[in-house]
Amino acid sequence: MTVIAGYIDAHRHLIPPLIHGGGPDLDRFLRDDAPGQMTALLASGVTTVQSGGDDRVGILALKHLVDTGVIKGPRIIAGAWAIPALGATRTMSEPQIRAAIDADHAAGTDSIGEIPYPTIASMTVDTQWPFKPTEQETRNVAAALDEGRRLGVPVQIHAVSPTAQVAAVRLGARRLVHSSHYAFMTDAEAKEIATAGAMVASSTGVGSPVFGVFNQDNRPTTRDGKPWPGGSPSAEDRGQAAGKFPVNLRTLYDNGVTVAYSSDTSFDPTAGLAHELGTLSLVFSATDLVRMIGPGSAAFVEHAADRGTIETGKLADLLMLSGNPLEGYWNFLRPVIVVKGGVIVSDRRAGSRALKSSPG
Repeated sequence: MTVIAGYIDAHRHLIPPLIHGGGPDLDRFLRDDAPGQMTALLASGVTTVQSGGDDRVGILALKHLVDTGVIKGPRIIAGAWAIPALGATRTMSEPQIRAAIDADHAAGTDSIGEIPYPTIASMTVDTQWPFKPTEQETRNVAAALDEGRRLGVPVQIHAVSPTAQVAAVRLGARRLVHSSHYAFMTDAEAKEIATAGAMVASSTGVGSPVFGVFNQDNRPTTRDGKPWPGGSPSAEDRGQAAGKFPVNLRTLYDNGVTVAYSSDTSFDPTAGLAHELGTLSLVFSATDLVRMIGPGSAAFVEHAADRGTIETGKLADLLMLSGNPLEGYWNFLRPVIVVKGGVIVSDRRAGSRALKSSPG
């Protein structure tokens, strides 16, 4: 058995994308689906999760239910969509951008969900490459980052090419929620990102195929269940992004950038963990993965002082694994006991009932 700090997923979507502003759909999700999904997250070993961008009403309602013990789940860092994901940074004005961030902050969100740079114009047309943002969207992203600094709230930036990541950092971005593809990251680009103090969440599995989740006949799919490699508008020829995502993250890591673990998925948490860690293990050691999923992620979500490692004074969020993760990433997938705040919340020992009955 091995004891390790509870996992921190720095970027995962928790509210279904078609739910907006509350109402019966949100009520139904919170009643019927959220309890099982949150329990599954805990069982996978995730004791803290940051929403990568969800409906504000929905994510705050879910966080409240977890915080009050109505739903058993990991600690939620609520990241809300201040700005609609599709097209908004190209069409909104700077005052509108600032007002949207102010509204999310006033409502109690912990961070601002990912803002694409450049804009994602639609889910069928790739506007991320070549990197050609309009002057207005550049001003808008700069305004969003400035407003976040003024309020003291982190702003997550979705920039998925090396050129876009450097440009975003020059505008003031310090939290990049994906590795990059389209081109290979150079050492000079990575050093500029590191010097600025920016951090990058992994999300490398976005480019690699998923098996056994959306079908059982060995057909590769994207993380959304579409055919791989052509099921995404940003898909490169024959899935080249599957290689560039992890290699570019390694280049960032080797040049001193703090790298966090993030799944950027919404399907089964253990399957998502296996997919992301398996992709990362192409270029990272098991020791590197421990650093990412613990202290790296804790720093990314601005909780390095109270979680991410096992130390006196930190939260008692702990896992007991059946194997040694330093012997292979697959041992990360085997938490026998999950402890949150000193309380066992998932227990897979023979005869245990803790998975169903312990308080959260």
